[in-house]
Amino acid sequence: MRGKVLFTRGAAEKNIVVKGLPEYRHEPYAVRDISVLVKQYSQLIVKGGWQVISQQGVIYAKSADDRLKRDAMEAVGGDGSPLSYIQAASCYHHLSDYTRKGSWLSESSILDDPLVRNLDLFKEWSFGQVHRSLNPVFFYDSLLHPVVIFFSHHKEGIETIQKSIHRFDRESYALKFQQRNWAIQDRGDERSWYYN
Repeated sequence: MRGKVLFTRGAAEKNIVVKGLPEYRHEPYAVRDISVLVKQYSQLIVKGGWQVISQQGVIYAKSADDRLKRDAMEAVGGDGSPLSYIQAASCYHHLSDYTRKGSWLSESSILDDPLVRNLDLFKEWSFGQVHRSLNPVFFYDSLLHPVVIFFSHHKEGIETIQKSIHRFDRESYALKFQQRNWAIQDRGDERSWYYN
């Protein structure tokens, strides 16, 4: 793990106000340009001539030569900073909200250590003391791929903490995403179960 940088949850938030945002709707044969969503993040851009397209509940990157790519993040560029990768991971989930499946991870569900302390103070934290930081983290893996990890808190059904891993290509913001339960609160026996 090289170049590790910890952030607060605020780093993953949209930080530019943009007018004319598209509605969350899925019209069967409509093709919509949703590139404007990327402009809400200060460190990201839509690459010249590219677009992010929503079509039949799926999002694509449309290249300058009109080819569709399945990873919409191929249309996204940035300044290469750790913050840009944190924003790109958040943007990935925001774009996913415009698909049929949607995204379970929202800005409001992302954890950091100050939020956990506040939730615990107000008796809204069921997981006891956690012996590691839950801040968003950026680093380079052993193959020099940028990686962003978010922990998120979900109260729907069984209360869980999910770990979301975003592994970016070395030369673009295209990414592979993996999510799994990191902790589960079983209110029946008032114990939390933690995973690696």
